[in-house]
Amino acid sequence: MTASPEKILATFKTTAEARVNDVSAASDSLLSTVEHLTALNLNTTRSILDDTIALSQAALAVRDPRALAALQLGTITPALQKGFAYAKAFTSVASQSQAELLKLAEAGMSQWLQSVIVALEGLNRNVPVGSDLAVRALKTAVVNASSAYEGATQLVKQVSEAAQANVDQAAAATVDAVSKGTTATATLLKSAA
Repeated sequence: MTASPEKILATFKTTAEARVNDVSAASDSLLSTVEHLTALNLNTTRSILDDTIALSQAALAVRDPRALAALQLGTITPALQKGFAYAKAFTSVASQSQAELLKLAEAGMSQWLQSVIVALEGLNRNVPVGSDLAVRALKTAVVNASSAYEGATQLVKQVSEAAQANVDQAAAATVDAVSKGTTATATLLKSAA
């Protein structure tokens, strides 16, 4: 295969530009993730401070120990629900960022595999007689590796989605159970008065 220095430099330049674009897109995605997580943390902190102030004011107004205990029990379920909502939002932002970065990596891998296939096709045109079988075998191996990678990626996505759904269900069941328990305890305290 004969390649002029100009062709080699043009190929190198195109590849370098593609990698710079990939790094730029990945940086943009990461910055966006940091912005979303910062906003989430600020809003969550503000909400916690507001809830703490409201609880402190309500606790100062209470004169009966049972009413204070009921007030404190009443804060458990909302705190769990807010914690669950925060964790879910955090996971959502992280998953979205991971998906974007994975798409970028897959696109880069796809471009690289295409360039390997093109190079193998060019090699196939210029190989000595009889060695075209080896080049075809290499091309088939590259295509099979690409297919296996895509299959593995799909499997990982499916397992991740199933695990997230199970975690969401378990957390919702836990919040429900704690809510019922605290409600029952608060009712018991009030009836004991």
